[in-house]
Amino acid sequence: MNLIAQRNFNLKQKWVHVLKTMAPTQKLAECEDWDCTLLGLIQSGTIKHLFLDLNVLGISWQQRCRDLLSSLEHTKLILTSDEIDKNALLRCFEQGLWSYIPNSAVDKLGKPIVNLIFCGGQYFPSFLLTSNGDMGKNTEKNYILPSGEKLTKRQHEVLDYLKQGLSNKQIAGKMDISEPTVKLHIHGLFYKLGAINRTQIVLKASELGLI
Repeated sequence: MNLIAQRNFNLKQKWVHVLKTMAPTQKLAECEDWDCTLLGLIQSGTIKHLFLDLNVLGISWQQRCRDLLSSLEHTKLILTSDEIDKNALLRCFEQGLWSYIPNSAVDKLGKPIVNLIFCGGQYFPSFLLTSNGDMGKNTEKNYILPSGEKLTKRQHEVLDYLKQGLSNKQIAGKMDISEPTVKLHIHGLFYKLGAINRTQIVLKASELGLI
């Protein structure tokens, strides 16, 4: 079972849609407050992924987060919020936080991020990789690709179609090229972005300001 804890109704509906879309066969529980119901679900040992927004934890979120992380055994904690202090978030990762997703990412990148998490991967927001950037400052466009190279025009086109979730066959039809050629472009994206799968291509490209 997965659990979404979010007070903002509109945001909760968006996250619920993403979670149900990416895991339609898994049960999903919803909570809005840091109360006995939420704690009971967490302590039941049946929660696989807990998507917990900071507004549910309240002012003392850092202490509650520490207490929660120290008590979790089989549950992966994923924090969400509109904004967060970088140093506080780093401490959470040191204590066992699995991933952090800015609420601003739910519309554009919610599905690929959640898919990555459900496949066993972790998601780290790009501002954690900068030396002095805080969340909300758009520093991604200043990043250099891991390979030190630039994307070609065709690779940019393929990247845009990958973001839309199209298959190789669909991309080939859109670009009027063969599927093997599409695969070559995708392998180029793997190399230039330092990605290991299609989901990571989209995530890394977004973090670098390419899409």
